[in-house]
Amino acid sequence: MYHHHNRKKNANRHLAEHYNYVGEENVATSIRLTTYNAQSVHSQVLTKSQYYAMDFKGDANNMHWIEICGLADSELVTRIMSGYGLHRLDAKDILTPQHIAKIEDYQDKLLVVMNVCFYDDSQELQVEHICLLVTKQVVFSFRERDQYPIFEEVKKALTDNVLNIRSGHSGQLMIHLLNALTSCYVDTASQTEGMLEDVEDLLFDIDNAPDDTGQIIQQRRKDAITIRRNMTPLKDQLNKLPHSTGGFITADLMPLYNDMYDQVLFTLQTTESCRELTSSLVDLYISNNDLRLNSIMKRLTVVSTIFIPLTFLAGIWGMNFNNMPELDWRYGYLFAWLIMLVAAFISWAYLRRRGWNK
Repeated sequence: MYHHHNRKKNANRHLAEHYNYVGEENVATSIRLTTYNAQSVHSQVLTKSQYYAMDFKGDANNMHWIEICGLADSELVTRIMSGYGLHRLDAKDILTPQHIAKIEDYQDKLLVVMNVCFYDDSQELQVEHICLLVTKQVVFSFRERDQYPIFEEVKKALTDNVLNIRSGHSGQLMIHLLNALTSCYVDTASQTEGMLEDVEDLLFDIDNAPDDTGQIIQQRRKDAITIRRNMTPLKDQLNKLPHSTGGFITADLMPLYNDMYDQVLFTLQTTESCRELTSSLVDLYISNNDLRLNSIMKRLTVVSTIFIPLTFLAGIWGMNFNNMPELDWRYGYLFAWLIMLVAAFISWAYLRRRGWNK
C-alpha cells in the first residue's frame, strides 16, 4: 500500500558539463505561458521554438508566469538557467528530484528548490520535486508532473484578480505559488494526522481491529517522517525571503509572507503531533495484542479446566483391574456419561460464577 518512487541516489552528484533529469516520471516536457497585467490575463501553450523566439525581458508592461511541466527535456531547463545568468549547477538542482530544499539569492533573481508532499487517490504519499525561478518580469515553475492540481488556486486568483495580484510584481506571484505549496503541506499533514486518529479508533475496538493495523501505523509513521524531512529545511530557507537583495518581499507582501510561514510552522507542529500519536498507537497496538493473547489463553484455560475432571474419570475407568463393578453393570456406560456431564456442568458453572470465562 505504501509507495515512494525510488530515486537514483548517486545520479547528478558529481560535477559534469551536462546534467539530465534523474527522476522516474516519464512525462514529456510542456510549456504553458500565462501573461497578465492589471486589465487582463491570457494563457497559452508554447512549443520550444515559440518560447525561444519570445523576448520576455523587453516586455515591461506585462508579468509572465511560465509553467514547465515534465523535466525530461534537460536541455530546455539548462538553457533557461543560462539565459538568465544562472550556473548549470542550478539546472542540476532542478533536474535532481529529492534535492534538499533551498533558496538561492542572485540579487535580481531567486531560485527556490523544494519538494511537495500529497496523497494520491489510493492514499499513497507522493513526493514531487518543484522549483521556482523568480525574476523581475518572469516567474518560472518547474514540475516533474501535473498529477496534483497544486497551482489551480493561483490560476483562479489570477483570473479573479484576488488580492489585486495582477497589479503586483513578481514577488506577489511567488508568494501565491509558495502559499499554494505550503497549503498542500498543511492538507497532507492534517490528512496524515486524521488517518492516525482513525487507526486509534480502530484500536479501541479490539475485537474488530483489522489484522494489518500494525502495517497501517508503520505506513503513516513513514508518511509523517517524509513530510517533516522535506519541510524542516524549507522552514529555515524561507527566512531568507524578506532579506533577499532583489526586494521581492515588499512591505505590502509581509502579511502574505507571514501567513505562508504560519502554515509551515503548523505543518511542523502537526508532524510532531503525528510522531507522538504514532508512539502512543504503537503502545496501544502492543497492549491490544497482549490482551488478545490473554483472552485466548483464558479461553484455553477454561476448556482445559472443564476437561480435567473428565480426564480423571476416564483415567479411572480406563485402568485394567479385574474387580471393577461398573464394568459388569448394565447401566455402567450410561452412568459414566451422566457423571462426566454433571462434572463438566459443575466446572462450567463454577467458572462462570467466578467470571473466569469473560
